[in-house]
Amino acid sequence: MSKNHVIRKAVALLSGVAVLFSLAACGSASAGDSGSGSESSSALEQVKKAGKIVFATEGTYAPFSYHDSKTNELTGYDVEVATAIAKEIGVKAEFAEGSFDSLLAGVDAKKYDTVADQISATDERKAKYDFSDPYTYSYGVVITTKENPKGVKSFDDVKGLNAAETGTSNWNKTAQEKGATIVQVNDFGQAVDALTTGRADVTLNDGLAALDYLKQKPDADIKIAAKSEKTPAAYLPFRKGSDDLVKEVNKAIATLQKDGTLTKISEKYFGEDFSQK
Repeated sequence: MSKNHVIRKAVALLSGVAVLFSLAACGSASAGDSGSGSESSSALEQVKKAGKIVFATEGTYAPFSYHDSKTNELTGYDVEVATAIAKEIGVKAEFAEGSFDSLLAGVDAKKYDTVADQISATDERKAKYDFSDPYTYSYGVVITTKENPKGVKSFDDVKGLNAAETGTSNWNKTAQEKGATIVQVNDFGQAVDALTTGRADVTLNDGLAALDYLKQKPDADIKIAAKSEKTPAAYLPFRKGSDDLVKEVNKAIATLQKDGTLTKISEKYFGEDFSQK
């Protein structure tokens, strides 16, 4: 066998391997841990292909996302709303729990599709995420101990005080804008602990969360010292470029508002309808 013949066979063999490798690579593209298809697919196509939407949530933020004391199952207003939205789209809702400050980071890393945890649409977040229409309308509150030694009567009164807030929440931002010094905590329960132990003077949070906490723990040494007007409070955030998925989610929210599903869920957890204006 001539030397040239050997070289030609070797080149042909290598070319065949290269073609096989190329074909294999084209069939293995992935969109990450959420299991939602190839990067070339749209966000909605990926969700449809995976058969699920992965929602990140705290699991410690009653009445929105928490574990039932009897069954230990994840439940809450946001959990039920997210489940209903997924069902309306024709897929399953899957939930992944984490600390509040890790939730949006998980969306960035494509671990989750979105967050169901009373996420507000701040200007800073709008620059980074596509948001659904709101599914909760609520009001903010300033919480103090029952004694309220600083005499807080309004949001402006938090100036110069120590406010217990999670690191990336909109309440943290509001407290800073009002001139408070932040005492960082991981969740609402820790914020209450910071108040009652004297590490913080106030905590700003969602009024519905505060009312539920007082309902569950009526002897807690806290009270609502001030509250804001009722405004849009919660949206589902998605990575930029998720236009078709956001549109489908908005259609689902509109349907669930119109047929009374969201009203029913809201009344179950709050005693009245906070799902729309």
